[in-house]
Amino acid sequence: MSAQNKGGAHPEAHGIGRYAIVYAALLVFTAVTVVTGKIDLGAANIFIAMAIATTKATLVVLFFMHLWDGGGVNRLVFVVSVLFLVVLIVGVFGDLLTRLPITLPHGGPIEGQPGMAVPHPPAQH
Repeated sequence: MSAQNKGGAHPEAHGIGRYAIVYAALLVFTAVTVVTGKIDLGAANIFIAMAIATTKATLVVLFFMHLWDGGGVNRLVFVVSVLFLVVLIVGVFGDLLTRLPITLPHGGPIEGQPGMAVPHPPAQH
């Protein structure tokens, strides 16, 4: 142990290999994001995009922000933050799924044509 690392004052340095692997994984997930963004998977698009984004964010937090080597309190804060985010997302999607189609923006999608909005008749004065 060097004089700088006595008593755990400085975290142990990691080699560049660990960061190169995480960087390569982030590049792969970015390519997967681009490919899946161009494919119409219907309702699964949002879930796949959220899963990829969550995985990339977790890799960044764990390795580049050093949460992997952090203490228990830091990990607890991260887990609670992720759970809070899940609750918010479930609440938003739960709200959207229980609404009447007429209350959705543009009346909701047309059956059989994903991404198309229902046209509204012109306003009469």
